[in-house]
Amino acid sequence: MKKAFLLSFCIMMLAVFSGCASEKYGAGIDKGIPEVKVKDIYLDSGIVGKKVTLQGTIASQCGSNGCWFVLHDDTGQIFVNLGPAKLTLPPRINKSTRVSGIVYPVQGELQLIAQGVEVSQ
Repeated sequence: MKKAFLLSFCIMMLAVFSGCASEKYGAGIDKGIPEVKVKDIYLDSGIVGKKVTLQGTIASQCGSNGCWFVLHDDTGQIFVNLGPAKLTLPPRINKSTRVSGIVYPVQGELQLIAQGVEVSQ
């Protein structure tokens, strides 16, 4: 009985902790900044130049060296540039992702210049 309980407890703990794992790149997610939706970036010009966090799914990604990706949430999508921070990301299409960075216009299009990325397993 004691062995069965111990085995059950170990399996439960393994399941709990394996669901919490994430890969971290760069500076990580800054918990002290606001989390916004993609639509907020396009609708609120006051966000331009500010640091924000977004959460969504990687819809597409640079195939050669992982220097950018497109993040999609339930309100839209935005280009996330990893290059300025010298970050690279292995292929993670369709993975749940959080990214912190600065919203910046590049060639007339808004994008997020990433500083930290976390990809859920």
